[in-house]
Amino acid sequence: MTDAVTMEVKILRSSPSEGVPSAYQHFTVQGTDNMRVLDVIRSIYENQAGDLAYQFACRIGRCGTCAMRVNGVPVLACQERCKLQMRIDPLSPFPVVRDLVVDRTEVETRYAQMALTPAGPQSNARVRPIAPAVAEELCHLDSCLACMVCVSGCPAVEEHAFDGPAFMLKLRHMQEHPADNGDRLGQALDGGLLECFACDACTQLCPADLSPAQAIRDFRRDMIIGSKPK
Repeated sequence: MTDAVTMEVKILRSSPSEGVPSAYQHFTVQGTDNMRVLDVIRSIYENQAGDLAYQFACRIGRCGTCAMRVNGVPVLACQERCKLQMRIDPLSPFPVVRDLVVDRTEVETRYAQMALTPAGPQSNARVRPIAPAVAEELCHLDSCLACMVCVSGCPAVEEHAFDGPAFMLKLRHMQEHPADNGDRLGQALDGGLLECFACDACTQLCPADLSPAQAIRDFRRDMIIGSKPK
C-alpha cells in the first residue's frame, strides 16, 4: 500500500554553453512514497519545468544513463526511492552539458579503446574453450553498466590522479580473459591503482552489485605474487 506524500525538491540548473550561472530551482511535488527519483524528475518536467534537461533510457537499472547525485550520494535515479526532501545534482566530476545531463564522451571513448589484446595474429591464434567457471566470472565482471556511480562516489578520484574504480574493474575483466595478452597491471598502475584508499565505497554504491574494490585488491595481489598463468 502506498501513501500520498509531498516532496520538496531542489535541482541544480545550469547551461554552461549559454554562460548562465548555476543555481538551484525549488519544486514541490505531490506523489506517492513508492516513486523513484526518476519519476519525480519526470513529473517536474511534465508539469512544472518543461525545459529541464535530464537523461534516461531503460528505466530498469540496466542502461546507467540516469546516474546523478541525490542528497550528495551518486545513484541511479530509476532505482533510488524518493525522499521527502531531495537535492538533486548532476553526476560529478563530469562536465555538465545542461542541468542533469553530463558529458560522457571521454568515458565512452576510453571504453571503446579498451579492447582485448590477443597473444598473436588473429589468423594464427588457436581458439581455446573457456572453462564454465571462468566464463561465468567474465560475464559477471562484464555486467558493469558504465554508469560511473562508483567514480562519482570515490574519494580518491576527488583528491588524486586516479582513473577510478570503473576503469580498474574493466581492466580486471580483460586481465582475467584467457584470450587477452595486454599489460593490464601496467595500465592499472598508470591509471593510479596505488591511489585507491581501499574504502570500498565503490562496491557499496555499485547498482550492478559488482566489486571494483576487489578488482583493485586483485591487481595489488598480482604486484606482490604475480598474476596467475592463463
